[in-house]
Amino acid sequence: MDFKEYWAIVERDHTIQNPSSPEKLMLLADYCGVRDGLRVLDIGSGKGWLLRTWASRWAISGTGVEINPWFVAEARERARAEGVAGRVHFVEQPALQFTPDPEGYDVVLCIGASFALGSSDDAVLWMRQVLRPGGVLAIGEPFFTEIPLPEAALVELGMKPDSLRDLHGIVGALDAQGLELQGLIVASQDDWDRYENPKWRAAYRWAAEHPEHPERDDLLQRVSRARRNYLRWERRYIGWGIFVTRPVPGS
Repeated sequence: MDFKEYWAIVERDHTIQNPSSPEKLMLLADYCGVRDGLRVLDIGSGKGWLLRTWASRWAISGTGVEINPWFVAEARERARAEGVAGRVHFVEQPALQFTPDPEGYDVVLCIGASFALGSSDDAVLWMRQVLRPGGVLAIGEPFFTEIPLPEAALVELGMKPDSLRDLHGIVGALDAQGLELQGLIVASQDDWDRYENPKWRAAYRWAAEHPEHPERDDLLQRVSRARRNYLRWERRYIGWGIFVTRPVPGS
C-alpha cells in the first residue's frame, strides 16, 4: 500500500490533520494577520481545513497544494459545500512541481509538510522565494523535547540523533535564514492524543470493511507499530509546533 492510500485511510476521520485544535489554528490566523484581500499559499494543504476556514471568515484568495488525491477531492467537495470554492483552489501535485504565482503570496504556510519540499531548511528557503515583501511565513515542525534521546528510542523509531532539532534549534535555524520568530504555537499532549487516536480507530474500521484486501494485514501491522512507538517514545520525546515568522528587513 503506497503512502497516499495509507494516510487517506488512517486520517479518514480527521478534519484537522495535525496535532492542533480549531482554537490554535485561529490563533495562527491572528499571528499571520489574516484579513480580507490577502493571497495565501498552503503547501501540504491536506483536506484544506485551514484555507476553507479562513476563507469562510475573510475574503482571501487561497491556494492549497497537496499530493494526496483523496485529500484533494475532499477539500474541493467541502469547499463547494461551504460556499468558499470561489476563494480557495486546491492543486493536486507534488509541491516541488508546483509553479507559484509570480506575484507571490502574503502568507505562505507549510504546516507539518516540510518533507514535501525536501528538508525543513529547504522548505523555508522555497517559501521565502514566493513570499511578498512584508509577508508572513509559518511552518509547522516536529521537534525533540529532550536531547539526547535514549538510544533505544532512536533505534525503534528508526531515527538518527540529528533527525530533528529541539525547540531552540528550530528557532536558531530560522534565525540563520533571516527570519524573525513572531509567534509560536505548541501542541499539547491532548492535541497529540486527539490527532493520533482516530488513526487507530479508522484503521481497524477499514480492516473490518475490507476483510479480503491483500494489504489489510500490512496496514494493521503498520498501525500497530506506529501506535506502539507513539505510546512508548513519541508521546514523551517528540513535540510539535507552528512557527510564525517574518523576514528580517535587509536579510
